[in-house]
Amino acid sequence: MRRFVGILRVVFLSAAVAFAERPASAPGHGQHEDKQDRDDHDDRAPIQSGYAVITPATTSGTGLVVFETFGWRRGGDAGTPQAGVQPPDLTTNAVLFEESNGRLSKDLGVAIVNPNPSDTNVSVTLRGSDGKQLATKDVNIPSHQQTVTFLRQLFSDPASVPRDVTGTVAITSAGTSNLPVSVIGLRFRGVNFSTVPVTNLSGNSGPLPTIGSGGGPGAVLLPQFVTGGGWATELVLANTGTSDMTIRVDLFNGKDGTPLSARLNGQTASSFTNLLIPAGGVFTLAPRDQDGDDDF
Repeated sequence: MRRFVGILRVVFLSAAVAFAERPASAPGHGQHEDKQDRDDHDDRAPIQSGYAVITPATTSGTGLVVFETFGWRRGGDAGTPQAGVQPPDLTTNAVLFEESNGRLSKDLGVAIVNPNPSDTNVSVTLRGSDGKQLATKDVNIPSHQQTVTFLRQLFSDPASVPRDVTGTVAITSAGTSNLPVSVIGLRFRGVNFSTVPVTNLSGNSGPLPTIGSGGGPGAVLLPQFVTGGGWATELVLANTGTSDMTIRVDLFNGKDGTPLSARLNGQTASSFTNLLIPAGGVFTLAPRDQDGDDDF
């Protein structure tokens, strides 16, 4: 269990580490590993963490619905630990529920993407259940990059923040630029994790800025995408409109904003273009085995 929790934290913190293979003596390991060897996803590759931008060919993007599922594919007989994520609104002021408990291995992980062409600062403020401020910290996020952290790591000073906290976390744009960001939260308890609702208090912050060849009006940003090291991400793209829709999907590395290459639907690329979604239809991008199946 400790090893698995460690891998979860490495994924969410985008750390560059090496992982040993699971023991071959594990029950059912041979059959499960053989199927993974044929999969699009390279389980022996380093873990890569970043974000995805989905852009319709028309600027309106009317009818485009997007969500993703990512998880650890080596759950074996226990299944694939996974979380579903909807694209959050761009925001300059957001709040999340926070609950950390050392004895129960509870913590909150936060991923923040800066989609803007210039760097931005955000203030992260922690409050207790009584509403009193416990701590605040400014975080710089370079242009087109991603910051990921656990709250207990961000507020590591035990003099000001108790080890166990129940309360809220506010993420607000700081400085004169007041640029919007994209935020998601993951609530951890041991080996289990799930998404936490992010409440946008700033209202409509405008369309997604252009990022590479994607973005702009009608585009959608998913602030967490992970591949490699036994992890996989599935993108689900639905067209609720009455006309066919053509879209592109671009993947970016969270550490430096450069293109992130992944193998999805039998194709290795950082940009998946000219994807057609029929009216009322759905299109999925995911690593697949030779039978065309994914892990979700």
